[in-house]
Amino acid sequence: MVSYLADNALTYAGGAAMAVPVVTSEYKINYLRPAIGDTLIARAECLNRGRQQAVVRCDVFVVKDGEEKLCAVAQGTVARLGEGS
Repeated sequence: MVSYLADNALTYAGGAAMAVPVVTSEYKINYLRPAIGDTLIARAECLNRGRQQAVVRCDVFVVKDGEEKLCAVAQGTVARLGEGS
C-alpha cells in the first residue's frame, strides 16, 4: 500500500509539473518505519522538470493518534507519454 501510494503521488506531481500525460519510468523507496496507524499521507514535489521527464520526491507519513510520522521516502522519474500514446 505504501509503495502504491508513493508511486501514484510521484506520477501525479510530475504530471502536474510537466502539464502533459506521464507515466512512471522508475522509482525507489526507502521504508523507515512500519506504516501502522489510522491514515497514510503522501506529499510529493517535483525536483527538476525537463521536456521529456521530471524527477520527483515523495514523503509518506503515517498518522496515529493525530501525530504524523515519516514512514517512507521515495524518489522517481516520470516520463512524458509520446504522441499518439
